[in-house]
Amino acid sequence: MAGEQAHTKSVGEIRRHQLDLLKALGEDTPDNVVSFDTLETQHYCEQKAVFERAERPTEENRPERLLRAQEQHNQLVEASANTDEEYDVDDVWDDIEAGDVSLLYPPLVHEMVGMTLYARPTYLRFVDSHPTQLTLVRGVTKEGYLDQLFPNERFLLWCYGTLLDRIGFDVSDLSIRYLKYPQAKFDVVELSRAQMLVAVEDGDDISIQLDENATIHPNIRRHPLEYERDPDRGKQLRDYVSFWRDGGDPTGASHWKQCASCRFRPECDLVLAEGEQRR
Repeated sequence: MAGEQAHTKSVGEIRRHQLDLLKALGEDTPDNVVSFDTLETQHYCEQKAVFERAERPTEENRPERLLRAQEQHNQLVEASANTDEEYDVDDVWDDIEAGDVSLLYPPLVHEMVGMTLYARPTYLRFVDSHPTQLTLVRGVTKEGYLDQLFPNERFLLWCYGTLLDRIGFDVSDLSIRYLKYPQAKFDVVELSRAQMLVAVEDGDDISIQLDENATIHPNIRRHPLEYERDPDRGKQLRDYVSFWRDGGDPTGASHWKQCASCRFRPECDLVLAEGEQRR
């Protein structure tokens, strides 16, 4: 839980500011917008983040694992939709103000050092108009990654918590976590059930059918973290965002293994050879 970290703004005020920022973005992504995906990559290799930000993604230049992840997340959205009617950001905020709602990929924005942060968490649950559960879902390509939470993932999860905090929400009851699953064993029904089970354990009154003695699906791992305000991480976040505002020379990965499978390796002048580490 997040402890005694109360909000400073009313939900109505938060709504107005969020909608104004989203409207200002328009359909195009301006240069002053930094996505949370960029921040996660930047955490372990700023140079790779520069390459990704300059790239126009296509099916030809995106790795198969990213294309597969996008397709699986699309299936998750389709399975979770309970209406054929259009559901826009005004509807999102109507439901948040109404009290209790579970949202899938809601857009969130925040201004920092003259830039705009943009994020879409996988699951975001509100109770009494306050965020209580934030879940990121990630498919992994290796079974060994299921039980690990890497530093960039911890940082990203914290960033989502601080985003809600900085926006002005009461995060005193916020719980945050990753749900990880193997891409090769993707099951949209089981992922949805796992998220509902997490909600039940957090105190939501939701009826859910589970296998006897099951606590979570055997192919899904839960990685909870406790959100707390962290001045050091806050400075790190500001420094990362400031880099995109000010420019400058990017840093590279710290370990050669991070370079070994990077798709930008052939064009990178900061690549590390086998056995090298950057000091």
